[in-house]
Amino acid sequence: MARDQDSPAPVDDDWSAQQADRIVGWVDTLKGYSTDKAVLILRVVVFGLVVFVLAIISVVLLTVAMVRMADAYLPIGAGVGDATWAAHLFIGSLLSIIGLGAWASRRGDGMPPKPLVFALLIDAAIVVAIVCYGIIQALT
Repeated sequence: MARDQDSPAPVDDDWSAQQADRIVGWVDTLKGYSTDKAVLILRVVVFGLVVFVLAIISVVLLTVAMVRMADAYLPIGAGVGDATWAAHLFIGSLLSIIGLGAWASRRGDGMPPKPLVFALLIDAAIVVAIVCYGIIQALT
């Protein structure tokens, strides 16, 4: 039997469930746009802060360890007495050379950072020279 144009559409028995599902879908979409993104952003901020603090602590502890090792094992400031200042000067100069190399290699053209590599090579040469000097002093 064909339906007339004037007769009303048959009422679906599950109309209230469909409307509830539609509202739940809207709420889930709104939650996806707001709450989920906010939680993601806050997680990134918190974990980023934790990584930043741990990185700062690691750099400080590494620098302290380098100064202590330079003071204890390298022949810098020999004959001057308590020459911890020489170890500080040595490590500070190595870090300054690396910093100057990084500063000179800052550019956005995608070229490899040649000044930074050059600075690292200069630092390696300085460390090797001082270690060789210490070995020679220890053997004589």
